Amino acid sequence: MTIIRLLAAATLLAAVHAAHAEYILSVPDGAAVAGAPLRADLAILNESDAPLHIELPASLHARLETVSAVATLDLKPDRSGEFEVPPRQFLKVSLRGSVPEGVTETATLTLTGLSTNRVAVQVTPRDTSSSATWNAPVAPPGDSNGTALIDKPPPLAVSVYEPVYFIVGGDGGLNAKFQISLRFRLFDNYGRLARRLPWIDDLYLSFSQTSLWDLGDLSKPFTDSSYRPRLFYANYDLARFLDGNLRVGVESGFGHESNGKDGDASRSYNMLYARPTLTFGDPDGLRAYFAPLIHNYIADSDNPDIDDYRGYVDWLAGIGSKGGLDFWGVLRKGTRSNFGSIELNASYPLSKLSGGDLTGWLMLQYFNGYGESLLDYNRKLDSQLRLGISIAL
Repeated sequence: MTIIRLLAAATLLAAVHAAHAEYILSVPDGAAVAGAPLRADLAILNESDAPLHIELPASLHARLETVSAVATLDLKPDRSGEFEVPPRQFLKVSLRGSVPEGVTETATLTLTGLSTNRVAVQVTPRDTSSSATWNAPVAPPGDSNGTALIDKPPPLAVSVYEPVYFIVGGDGGLNAKFQISLRFRLFDNYGRLARRLPWIDDLYLSFSQTSLWDLGDLSKPFTDSSYRPRLFYANYDLARFLDGNLRVGVESGFGHESNGKDGDASRSYNMLYARPTLTFGDPDGLRAYFAPLIHNYIADSDNPDIDDYRGYVDWLAGIGSKGGLDFWGVLRKGTRSNFGSIELNASYPLSKLSGGDLTGWLMLQYFNGYGESLLDYNRKLDSQLRLGISIAL
């Protein structure tokens, strides 16, 4: 009997814990009028086998957001206090608020503090003519508190371009290599120009820096640094095949690379390049990818024979998952026999190694061949195996 009671109590306790609310927000007809009252409905579902006890405050807060602006609304429910929702049933509550003046486009409405869906609302301007006054009543004074429309900050136009990392190795002496790489979207994809010329929001300006750092020397000097600004067009999802599993894209533009030195140590060149991209699988999950960078050399007087050691293609390929183990490599084959280089990389999320405490990736890199730095493009130094952290891939 004691065991039966314990089992019954455990079953009841599990049922109570399983009872949770699901909130569904809706707006009748999906439409509203600027400066007029707003009506929304909130359905509270109990899909469990136990009663659900909830408490609704006298006022709920909502966020009304357009492309360019955002407002915080106060929505008054037609009932408040404590309620019980029976098993497998729902409770419907009507909400009342007001739409701020100045909203004349499609907006999204969400409740803050509750896990609800986003609702699209088409807001039209209020017609102030006498014939339309009765159809679009103005919200009473006092109902518009907290509904002022304010400008949203511009969208963040900066993102990671190439992997950002810091790795350390010991071949040929303790040394480090780090890379910083960002790209900037030149045009807002919601702007008037982008609406007329849809391709223009795929124009980017990027800057990458890769540095080698001699940690074994007393003064810890930087051996060399490579600076690579680029202006390019990029669309990595131009077409899809095989039910969307194969994605084809392209990146193409103008690039410059130099090491910022003068005299005999100066190295630089310009290039026009194209990079076709192929991705098979889930771009954000398990996938294989191939992205060769095909380029030429312009104004390369500091290093006129650089093509002998680097060639005209950076062959990049990889396989893995950004959420798990990932492998990728870059192969360069010079125009002269036996000249070139290979770089192999592997990464794994630190969150999985630390039980969720750390961010970023553990990264291992192997390099062998000519020209790890632009300064030594025609020299083959010791192969390098380095381990460190990648901030972004």
